[in-house]
Amino acid sequence: MALYTVFGGRGFIGSEIVKQLNSSGHDVFVPIRNDERIFKEDLGFVIYCAGYGDCSKPFDVLEANVSLLSRILKNSKFESLVYVSSTRVYMNNDISSEQADLKVCMDDNRRLFNLSKLLAEELCFKSERNVCVVRPSNVYGLAINSPLFLPAITRNAIKNKKIDMYISQNYCKDYISVTNVAEACIELVSRKFNRHEIINIASGYNINAKQIADVLQNYTNCKVIWHEIDFPSESFPITDISSIKNYIQDYKPNNLLDDLKDLILDFKSIGNFQ
Repeated sequence: MALYTVFGGRGFIGSEIVKQLNSSGHDVFVPIRNDERIFKEDLGFVIYCAGYGDCSKPFDVLEANVSLLSRILKNSKFESLVYVSSTRVYMNNDISSEQADLKVCMDDNRRLFNLSKLLAEELCFKSERNVCVVRPSNVYGLAINSPLFLPAITRNAIKNKKIDMYISQNYCKDYISVTNVAEACIELVSRKFNRHEIINIASGYNINAKQIADVLQNYTNCKVIWHEIDFPSESFPITDISSIKNYIQDYKPNNLLDDLKDLILDFKSIGNFQ
């Protein structure tokens, strides 16, 4: 079987990729921090999902999103590489086509994350290696201890029987299952890319906060409290998924609202919140 190297293979997305590769019988290498073997051994097919998003630690963001990738592109031997970027780069833009011009907002307190992702994408293309960039939308799955929006409110709905919502009911994003992201990355990394290829991995439609809150309320009997605050100036256009449909003919992403019931049951079982 083929050799796959997964950077960030112990993280949320990476661990799902590793699980799927192992279940298919492939050899999987998950490098540890400062593992010099990555510059000495053939890495085979590489999936780079070792990103970092806490912009209060800017040098960690730079190292994970850009610097390590740069050293791999320059010094490592591999067949092909998929770099996991983010559809957050489309925030407050008019369209989400992979070839669209993008703007970075000065009032975005996480603009370093967007800038680092865009820099990493450009490094991939300037390296002239066999590289593909994927931009997943908001990835969901069983992330028990994650501080991100969806797992946080799911925990609160189960444990506290209450959700405090500090966003507008109409605040909406595209959500994609971690299972779908892993499947797509594995499918794409074995391809030959002869041009600068960026591919969105998303559902292709937005879901708003009220829709999510309604499902949580229905299955946990929690109370939902909508707080009147100055909402963040964040909007996300519908994510264009025509490119990934061209590469993966049977691409059929999960629907968050359909999956949320099972996620609640998993949270209750594994998180011991009952």
